[in-house]
Amino acid sequence: MQIRKIRFENIHSLKGAHEIDFGDGILGEAGLFAIIGPTGSGKSTLLDVITLAIYNRIARVDKSISNTVLEDDGGIMTRNMKSCFAEVEYRVKGKDYRSHWSIERNRNNNLNARKQEIVEVATGTIIDTGTKTPDKNEEIIGLSYDQFVKAMVLSQGEFSKLLQAPRNERNKLLEDITGARSYREIGRAVFMRYAGLKKKVELKEAGLESIELLTPEIVDQKKSELKTLTDLKPEVQKSHQEYLAKIATRKELTNKKEEQKQLEINQIKLKELYANFKPQKEKLDRHEKLVKYSDDLRDHNSILKDLNRTKEELESINKTKSEEETKQISLIEKASKLLATRIDIDSAHEKLEGFRDTISGLQSQEKAKQGEAVLYQNQVKTQIRKINDSGYPLAEAETPALLATEVEDLVHQVNARIETSGLTSLEDLNQKSEELKVATEKSRDLLTKKQEEIRLQKAIQTHSARLKSGQETLDTDLKKVPELEKEILVVEKEIAHLAKTVEHQRKHQSLEDHRAELKPDEPCPLCGSLEHPYALENPKFDTKEELLKDKRDLLKTKSDLRIRITEKNKFLVEEIARIESEMQGVAKEEKANLEIMENLAKGLKWDFKESLDDLQNRRSQLINSQKSLENTKQAFQTKSLIGDMTESLKNWDFTLQKYREVKEKREKLYSGTDISQVTNRLTTDLTRTATSILSTKKQLHELGEKLKSSQTQKSESLKKIDEILVKENLETIEQLQKGILPEEEADKYRKRNAQLEDGKARLSEQEKNLKKTLDDLLQKDDDILSDEALNELFKDAETAWNNLSLNIGKITQSLDDDQKTRQRQQTVLDELNRLKKDLALWKTMNDLIGDSNGNKFSNFVQDLTLEQLIGFANKRLEEFSDRYLLDIPTADEADKSDTLKVFDKYMGNARRSVRTLSGGETFLVSLAMAFALSDIASRNVKIESLFIDEGFGTLDPETLDQAITILEKMQNEGNKSVGIISHVGALKERITTQIQLEKSSLGYSTIRVVQ
Repeated sequence: MQIRKIRFENIHSLKGAHEIDFGDGILGEAGLFAIIGPTGSGKSTLLDVITLAIYNRIARVDKSISNTVLEDDGGIMTRNMKSCFAEVEYRVKGKDYRSHWSIERNRNNNLNARKQEIVEVATGTIIDTGTKTPDKNEEIIGLSYDQFVKAMVLSQGEFSKLLQAPRNERNKLLEDITGARSYREIGRAVFMRYAGLKKKVELKEAGLESIELLTPEIVDQKKSELKTLTDLKPEVQKSHQEYLAKIATRKELTNKKEEQKQLEINQIKLKELYANFKPQKEKLDRHEKLVKYSDDLRDHNSILKDLNRTKEELESINKTKSEEETKQISLIEKASKLLATRIDIDSAHEKLEGFRDTISGLQSQEKAKQGEAVLYQNQVKTQIRKINDSGYPLAEAETPALLATEVEDLVHQVNARIETSGLTSLEDLNQKSEELKVATEKSRDLLTKKQEEIRLQKAIQTHSARLKSGQETLDTDLKKVPELEKEILVVEKEIAHLAKTVEHQRKHQSLEDHRAELKPDEPCPLCGSLEHPYALENPKFDTKEELLKDKRDLLKTKSDLRIRITEKNKFLVEEIARIESEMQGVAKEEKANLEIMENLAKGLKWDFKESLDDLQNRRSQLINSQKSLENTKQAFQTKSLIGDMTESLKNWDFTLQKYREVKEKREKLYSGTDISQVTNRLTTDLTRTATSILSTKKQLHELGEKLKSSQTQKSESLKKIDEILVKENLETIEQLQKGILPEEEADKYRKRNAQLEDGKARLSEQEKNLKKTLDDLLQKDDDILSDEALNELFKDAETAWNNLSLNIGKITQSLDDDQKTRQRQQTVLDELNRLKKDLALWKTMNDLIGDSNGNKFSNFVQDLTLEQLIGFANKRLEEFSDRYLLDIPTADEADKSDTLKVFDKYMGNARRSVRTLSGGETFLVSLAMAFALSDIASRNVKIESLFIDEGFGTLDPETLDQAITILEKMQNEGNKSVGIISHVGALKERITTQIQLEKSSLGYSTIRVVQ
């Protein structure tokens, strides 16, 4: 997988649109490049652009980017900007893809939903859009977000700490680097589960002790008491119910006597209601007798209403006819005034249409001439704009006469410009302009090559300085090697001599017990001597143990120094050869560049050896000459435009005069604007009034006939009403109308009469039922007992019943509570057994992987991860150096020091701590581990783009040079694109291909790609 190109706008501090091409151009050719800039300038933003466009994630936010994250954290989009986007082109298995991410604010300053899509670059086919785009990118690339970051962004500094850290600290760092924190959480969760279960078991056991049960003796006693009380229950209950029934009978008898009194009161009220309703009852009876004549009376009233309505309509229509006739006379007067001649209603329509046609014809001619004038005026305006665009100002005028004066002045100005140039035609000018254009292009190429020459000279100087420095260092180190070898021989001889001396001393010290057995005047068993000078006091030796140790340490130091110098010399020889090869390439490039410069200078008749400033001044003169010719060309073009405009100006003046003549003729006849509207309104109004007058005449005739018919119907209806009055013995029609009640009032009287009859029936039925009930209750009632005596006997029976029920309830509740307590105890025992079973399982888990910090399980998993990581790291380390191999400390070694170990092949596979490595060696080993993590994360995905984040700040110049050389070698052999993110100044000289980021005073940053 290779990153080919990134494009972005308004991301973090990088305001505006930017594009960086990693696949082609300067970065593509170099392969190895540095991303340089001060802290906070936006170096890591370039990595954010890549992960944002592909995965909708960035390193500094631990979740997918959403509108909430953007609003709350205020990151990603440059402040005060309305939109931003990130876009990446990447290559997988020879096919290029483009992944796009963007978001913007709407007019309410709220964020719209983000837009994301992936496109196949070759065909332009959209593969996926929307929120599923990150998943599709992961499918194509074959890496998740976490794998992608570990595989492509190498944090060498983290592995440098990892190398020298003790086990617990090392595993914590490895956990942070790989992101495998879940194992620590699992170990901590197991411990918490075990501790929680243990606490629950303790609480359950404590709760079990607090449960109290009744003894079997108490239970038997309570059951016996319950049986005795239960046997008494029927007798006590019967006595209570008997007295309860007598109390109820006495109360019901009292209530019924009260009802009898109320019944007598209700019967008296009913008689009063009947007396009050008598007048209404008489009205109702009269209504029921006359209501059959309602239809006749209603028909008579309807005939009278129709007769009055017809008279009113006749009066209204006569008034309307008079008004319409007045309007018609007014309209005839108005039309006569418009036509300036007297007309009548019969000829009005024809004469109005003729006048309208005449005026409309004149208006059409007027509009046509005005349109022609505007057309020619617009042509003139267009030509004026062209003249202004050519560089000669000419203002627009309202009339042709005013514009003609301005054009005459402009003609003099243009002719003066052409005469000054000395050119007679546009063809001569174009030929001279082409010659200057060719010369300008050549001068541009010459300046580019001049700048390239300056760069090549600087490169030669840089290579020469590095070559000289490397050769001097090599010469110095070559002299040191023989001197070190002589010193090593001397030290080895001194060590051999000291070793023999120390051995002798050790043997003498081993005879300590034998010397103590020597006796005066007795022969020594070994030598037979009778004198024993050292029997009582030890011989004095100058101990050499410490000196021997110091000499051996010195030998090791000098041997290590010789090995390092030898390795360094080997590296310097290769480096010098590489620099000499690069210098040859630069020299060859410089020679070709000089030949091109010489050819370009001959064509221009310049001296290419002049300074860059002098050549730039010459080119500026050529450009100024081009601008002067361009002004002259504009004068020729303007002259042609003036000629075209003169004809349009004449046509504009002619059509404008014709327009004025037609307008004057039309205004003499009619000065208004819309003759059709005026004549149409008059015609319409005249037609409407004539139609209205005709219609009113017809209506007056019809209403006259209707009035005669209504008067006939009135006479017949009066005759029928008179017959009814005679029959019912009534004097006037008003008496008939008064005798018939409104139906609402009659219905109200009917309902009231029905209510009274119903009340009478109900009271009669109630009286009958009440008498029967009183007879029955008197027979049941014990009239011997007074109310007080009956209530006293009832209270005694009720007290006995309540006391019995209470005692039975208490004993029953006590036994039930004991049974429930026993059930609860059993439930607690079952729960306790289940918890103990779970506790045993989680205790085993806790013993294996659990602890309060999660170290136990995390260390186990991270040890496995470290073993795999070291395997991949050793493969990478072999590519850097054939001297060292990494290894995990053994159990015995871990008791003393649990840091990582290395095998030193140059020292007979000596095994030692990584802490003994030099700064440069530590860097190489940590870099190998960083690449190893990338290899593990990428698995089967071929990674062709790598970014190394920091790790160079602590290196001395020599080690830094060695590290960059290794990266260059790896890049050349693997054809990878390697970017080093750093603020180390020395990288600028060592890696000339750079992405430079610079911060401005406003907090924004700019990007430059330089070589």
